[in-house]
Amino acid sequence: MKRKAALALVLAMVMTGCGGGGKNTDSQAPAVESQTEENSQQADAAQPDEAEAEETSGDVLTIEFFQQKTNEGPQKGYQEIIDHFNEENPDIRIEMNTVPDAGTVLTSRISSGDIPVIFSDYPTQVQFRQKVANGYVQDLSDQEFLKNVNEAALEMTKQEDGKYYALPYSHNYMGVYYNIDIFEENGVEVPATWEEFIQVCEKLQAAGITPMGLHGKDPGRVGHMFQCAVITWAPNGVEIIEDAVKGETKLEGNEEFINVFEKMKVLFDYSNEDALALSDTACYENFVNGQYAMCITGSYSRGTLMASNPDIRLGVFGLPSDTKESTKTLAGIDAAICVSASATDEEKAAAYRFLEYLAKTENAQIFCNYDGAPSCVNGVVSDDEGVAPMLDLIAAGQTHDWMASTISNNVVTDLYNVVQGFWADKDVDAVLKNMDASIAVTSME
Repeated sequence: MKRKAALALVLAMVMTGCGGGGKNTDSQAPAVESQTEENSQQADAAQPDEAEAEETSGDVLTIEFFQQKTNEGPQKGYQEIIDHFNEENPDIRIEMNTVPDAGTVLTSRISSGDIPVIFSDYPTQVQFRQKVANGYVQDLSDQEFLKNVNEAALEMTKQEDGKYYALPYSHNYMGVYYNIDIFEENGVEVPATWEEFIQVCEKLQAAGITPMGLHGKDPGRVGHMFQCAVITWAPNGVEIIEDAVKGETKLEGNEEFINVFEKMKVLFDYSNEDALALSDTACYENFVNGQYAMCITGSYSRGTLMASNPDIRLGVFGLPSDTKESTKTLAGIDAAICVSASATDEEKAAAYRFLEYLAKTENAQIFCNYDGAPSCVNGVVSDDEGVAPMLDLIAAGQTHDWMASTISNNVVTDLYNVVQGFWADKDVDAVLKNMDASIAVTSME
């Protein structure tokens, strides 16, 4: 019998706004879901007409996989797995759809009732809990493939009803990537404390090397670094912002946040002069070509860095705090795969087969090899010795989840833009006042 095909894939060319969703604003780190009328219209325009939706290809059921990781590494990893799956399952065809500003596009499609059968999302975030509460996401609790997921990672995704609505696939983290060759050639070691970190920067700078490559053109990337800094240098920072959202405190004059921005100013002293105007893509290219010794970025960029220069010896460590024991890294569930609750039974059955395939150790290993982020699937190993300091930090539990796990995306996104202003004027008092003003507005929305 001829089966009804899923919606055909299209390229949704959505213009990005100030929330920071440019070509390389990766939604693997927490997605920003700030829907505007323009975004909604563009997302609607990107959908196929009914005739296209009704097209079929024999008895093959075509299923869309809408995923939010825009970097080269993870896309290649997914595609290789998809190619193998399609070959081994001739009655199903999985087609990956990756678009700019994916979080906003997904929100628009859900609002219009056009939910992809399979989509990636961020199950520890507030916005995901809202999707679950509204009945958009299929309960996966009884699926056998979840048994192949690391228990700690799975528990992070448990929703308020005690059920699981996503297949956790990889962890993410923010850290300091470094060129191992430059470190060795200049006799410096991975720093464990803020004081040691400054000593490394001083030694590199004295040798005529720019210690740190920073990229501030995209407020989303600025925001990722800001979150990393808060987790590292403000032990109660996220909770303080939560209290500010509730109207119970202010950031102005707060010693922990003063410490965050004072240390940020020090970082600027050891970074490239064009940091504010530089895109992440340009920064990564400069870094892998040896113009900078270090670069603060997320696990999502590792695959891109390695693809840009396969010969680079790349390491990563947590942005250091005053002591080794107090150092924490920003980390959470990165890739997580979900199924639409509104999909047909036939589509759900096909989606479960694909998620079961993804959850096999050998396939998750393929993804890990391309993406470079720690896997949530049992048995997957990383052969990259350079990432060991970061994995040790995660294994020791010295982590904190992203702000969007407890704070509205609107609040977090607007703070990104405020912090980008600090990159321009370096005024600590002003940025804290502006953060308070931003929170006062967005917390009322």
